[in-house]
Amino acid sequence: MKNWVVQYVYSTDGGEQGVSISHIEAETYDEARITAIENAVAKEFIFTICLQSDEQVLGTVKHQANIIVGKGVSINPTYE
Repeated sequence: MKNWVVQYVYSTDGGEQGVSISHIEAETYDEARITAIENAVAKEFIFTICLQSDEQVLGTVKHQANIIVGKGVSINPTYE
C-alpha cells in the first residue's frame, strides 16, 4: 500500500475558507481519489492528492482557492 496525502479546501458553515489534510492508504491514485471523495469534509470542495514524500509542498490548493475568490495573487500564470 502507498500513503497518500489529501488536502481539501472548502467553505465552512460560517462562509470562511476551511482547509483539511488527511492521509489515505491506497495502491493507486484512482483508489486514493475515490476514497478522498467518499471521505470529504464538505459537500463542495477542491482537493489535491499527492504521494507522501519529504519533498511535498502543501498549500498550493489553498493558494489557488484564494486566487479564485479574489483573496490571493497569482505569481504563476498556470493558476490564472
